[in-house]
Amino acid sequence: MTDHTRQSTAEKMRSKIEDTADNAAEHLRSEATDAADQVLDRAEDETRQAARAADAAADEFDSGTFQAQAARQVAAGLEHVAATIRDTDLRQTANQVTRFARENPVVFLGGAALIGFAAARFMKSSKPRGRYAHDDDDPWSGHVTSTPLGAEHQTDRFGEGRSQS
Repeated sequence: MTDHTRQSTAEKMRSKIEDTADNAAEHLRSEATDAADQVLDRAEDETRQAARAADAAADEFDSGTFQAQAARQVAAGLEHVAATIRDTDLRQTANQVTRFARENPVVFLGGAALIGFAAARFMKSSKPRGRYAHDDDDPWSGHVTSTPLGAEHQTDRFGEGRSQS
């Protein structure tokens, strides 16, 4: 086989690989866009349902009361959020977020960290509480105890435990 034939074969293979990669990337983009559109549609529907619920709650209060006005404002705000979701262009939003992250990496990472801490705090606060709930598996609790909730336990200055009666 000559060098020219090998180069020609290598170029054909490289071209075929590039075409396959381009097709795969386009397919993945299409799938991701479809999935994101479904998520946005669901978010819009649920936001509109919440707006209708807030509006229905406003109808339950006497007209003109603070509670009725507050519920109507919540409903209007939720409708605005639903409209914003409907009008969102994911590609443009992703480009804006990417540009912001490149221009302000410290602010972006700080914001991401704050969101992470808030999410962890929210998840911790939504954990079931009650007589039989235990924090033994919670790394954020700051302590590990096998004492049932409601039982009082006190330690002295040497770390010795004694129960309160």
